Amino acid sequence: MKAVEEGILIHRAPYSETSLLITILCKTQGLVTFLFQGGKKKHGNILFPMAQIEFTYYKRADSSLGKITEVNLTSIAKTIPFNPVKSSIAFFMAELIQQIVKSGHAENQLFYMLRDEVEWLDASDELTNYPLWLLAVVCVECGIAPAVEAEHPMVLDLIGGKLTTVRPNHVQYIEGDWIHWFETMLQEDRVGFLSHTISKQDRLQCFDAWLLYYSCHLQGIRPFKSVEIIREIF
Repeated sequence: MKAVEEGILIHRAPYSETSLLITILCKTQGLVTFLFQGGKKKHGNILFPMAQIEFTYYKRADSSLGKITEVNLTSIAKTIPFNPVKSSIAFFMAELIQQIVKSGHAENQLFYMLRDEVEWLDASDELTNYPLWLLAVVCVECGIAPAVEAEHPMVLDLIGGKLTTVRPNHVQYIEGDWIHWFETMLQEDRVGFLSHTISKQDRLQCFDAWLLYYSCHLQGIRPFKSVEIIREIF
């Protein structure tokens, strides 16, 4: 069966001297891995994390791995591949999606949301708070965002999934003045949140808290390879 599909490139790995294994968040199929024979020579220069692509593939009934025959960009990124900060964020974004999305499950809303975020990242230079915004909107899209139960919360209940001012009756919570930024992330739009001046210490604490929160609510979360890079540029 031969078909054409749209997708966002999440990961590429060498398969042979000339071929690649390409993992794509597809518009209609969710997260799928394909073999791209000759991909290193044909389009290796455009296959960067979060690239928006259209690709032709075929899949035999007796095989679990589809084979890509052609790839084209549907949107040409003007800055992400050439800006080290943006490319690091794109790599982290792709790594996040690879960990939280199950293979073969359609994720239409997530696909459109990520496409919008990638286009914004390519066009904007307002990046200081962006990794926090990304973690917040993806968490909301996954349906696991903590509930805001108090104004200016100081406690993040990791198990109960709550932002509150009251310590829970277990030890899996985080407490601090900076927790109130979670309320801001979850209740403001992107422009509003990114306009805030947040200290580096608060940003890093929020970033680490988000990763811990994800690991408490999603199975199989592994350490992120890109975390130290994000922490460095943050």
